[in-house]
Amino acid sequence: MKDGMLEFSDWPMFDLLMTDKELCREVIEIILDESIADIEYIVTEDDVRPTLTNHGVRLDAFVKTKNEIYDIEMQTTKREDLGRRMRYYQGALDTLTLRKGEGYEELPPCIIIFICMHDPFDEGLPVYTLDVNCLEKPSARIGHGFLWKALSAPAWDKLPEGRLQNLLHYVWTGEAGEDPLMGQLAVAVKKANKNENWRKEKMALLTFEEDMEIQRRIAEKKGQERGQIIGLQMGLEQGLAEGLEQGLAEGREQGLAEGREQGLAEGREQGLAEGRAEAASEVASLMALLLGAERLDDARRAAVDESYRDELMREFGVSQAE
Repeated sequence: MKDGMLEFSDWPMFDLLMTDKELCREVIEIILDESIADIEYIVTEDDVRPTLTNHGVRLDAFVKTKNEIYDIEMQTTKREDLGRRMRYYQGALDTLTLRKGEGYEELPPCIIIFICMHDPFDEGLPVYTLDVNCLEKPSARIGHGFLWKALSAPAWDKLPEGRLQNLLHYVWTGEAGEDPLMGQLAVAVKKANKNENWRKEKMALLTFEEDMEIQRRIAEKKGQERGQIIGLQMGLEQGLAEGLEQGLAEGREQGLAEGREQGLAEGREQGLAEGRAEAASEVASLMALLLGAERLDDARRAAVDESYRDELMREFGVSQAE
């Protein structure tokens, strides 16, 4: 995000542009350095959960051709567990694509691509191609049918001149240069940013993710700061964007109603203060637990989905007012 505008490397913009089959196809072909079959469909911002009780994954762009599947992700934050994250994505995709009764030979070839705004494995490489082989005999054919690639955009200048260097240079700097595809991406980014309602909505989600760690620390401070955190996480509908001090000043009439609902015998002033403090404490506790478990996807969804937030509170044993 730069000067109030979303860039290609911001996941909302990336997800939007990857819905264009031609742009998506060219990006994948540049990364793989080979042609791929015509794309049948693309699903972006899709939540995949193997079972109702399992941890879900949010796919930036799930791409299906006639015989293959691809998952292409934009990773802007440093993740120490990227290898295990890719492993879990692979398992989730396999579970999603193999129907009941089908044999393992029906699993389609799968390629998972992470474009990272950092060096994912701190080895100084611009491209990491990850495969499974036999340590005792690397030439043995395993036939597992999947491949993982992690790209380091900051290391674009370590690549030889060519289209992959151009792509990573554009991801890292936002400068399109002379490459036709980068020019098309830049035009599409500019066009999308002109949709002010969409841009503001996506910027709010993007800044939420960036603010999560700050919010966790603020949640441990005094009541006003707690109110501000809950206001950011739960939105204007919770009436906490102004913090607890303004909430008390503006909510005296609501205090009686909210106080009765929460069973606070102290009445209007204490009802509003304690009710909001209790809600702030529970949600702040849940967010701290999600951050500790590095479940940013779940935290983002919990901030806007009340029923899903309640489900996570039950999962983590965070008390909820009856």
